[in-house]
Amino acid sequence: MAAVQVRSAVTVRKAAGLCRWVRVFVLTGCLAACVAPGSPVVTDRSPGKSGQTTYTVARGDTLYSIAWRFNLDYRRFAATNQIGPPFTIYPGQKLRLTDQPLSGAKKKRPTVTVAQASSKPKAAPKQPGAKTPRAKAAVTRRPEPARAAAKAPQKTAASGSKTWHRPLPQKPSVVFGKNSKGLDYAISSRARVRNTRSGEVVYAGNGIAGFERLVIVKHSSELLSAYSFNGKMLVAEQQQVGGGEVIADILPRPGVGQTLHFELRRKGLPINPQTLIR
Repeated sequence: MAAVQVRSAVTVRKAAGLCRWVRVFVLTGCLAACVAPGSPVVTDRSPGKSGQTTYTVARGDTLYSIAWRFNLDYRRFAATNQIGPPFTIYPGQKLRLTDQPLSGAKKKRPTVTVAQASSKPKAAPKQPGAKTPRAKAAVTRRPEPARAAAKAPQKTAASGSKTWHRPLPQKPSVVFGKNSKGLDYAISSRARVRNTRSGEVVYAGNGIAGFERLVIVKHSSELLSAYSFNGKMLVAEQQQVGGGEVIADILPRPGVGQTLHFELRRKGLPINPQTLIR
């Protein structure tokens, strides 16, 4: 009789353990069902949190787009990596993700000893009327840039270049704040996006994390604006655009919430657009 009771207790414990595993399995299945298939994984790619210190240039990148992606001042970012205007970069090139210049990085001038100076051959005296032959310049080939310069018509900035224009005439649905680096506009009908101020298009493409199609316009050496949307771009890189000029066309899609994300950045950091655009 005692043996039967022991077997019954063991059977009850096994059944209880099996029930716990079944509950865990069912709960896991429910959580998996809540995630839509093919949903992208959202990651924070900012260098401050991910610890990423270098970036390898990919085809389609520009120095402006990389600086925008990592919240860097493009001028200091270029200086740190010893890249001068027009800021041409190449696929496979490794860049330091910082806009802080290296401390104590001074170029050393080569020293010439007395022995080296005395061993240099003396130049022969020039004959009267003789011409000095010119040395041929060495020709070096560099790899293709990451983004070929777009052959866009050079347009003159419209009058009133210092005037600020709204990207859309409607009020934003999301304003600048703690969780927003700019303004979001909900699109319910056809929207023609306008450039806020005259400047030069320094990026027009996609592939930047967190953005769809992206247009970046440089208004001054410190101030840039950006327009992220899912629509048709009407401008190209290196194109001069006037304030109020249409740069994109967005059409609403049935069942899909269309938005325009707009940002202003000064020295690489987001600022409230509503402080400049009334």
